Amino acid sequence: MKRTIPFLVLAALLAWSGCAALEGRDLAAEPVSDDGIAAVATSRLNDDSMVGRATLSVTVDNGLATLYGTVPDEASRQRALQIVRGTPGIFDVLDRTRKR
Repeated sequence: MKRTIPFLVLAALLAWSGCAALEGRDLAAEPVSDDGIAAVATSRLNDDSMVGRATLSVTVDNGLATLYGTVPDEASRQRALQIVRGTPGIFDVLDRTRKR
């Protein structure tokens, strides 16, 4: 019994500290594959009020993103490029968009 209590206390402390290390981290915000990075970029584009209605898609190859689709105006194009450039894991963006 004397050995069990310290073991349980130690196990509880280790479990608690492990959870604290992950607290506040959004693991989905740190994709590691090109497809995962592209999915995050596409989601960010769709969630933006300015470019959410544009028809856009993103592909990623080793951190190089290519933005495809149509935009209604230059401001929407620049906003879309800004969003994709700001996505973690993307180092450069090729713009293959067109205006309607």
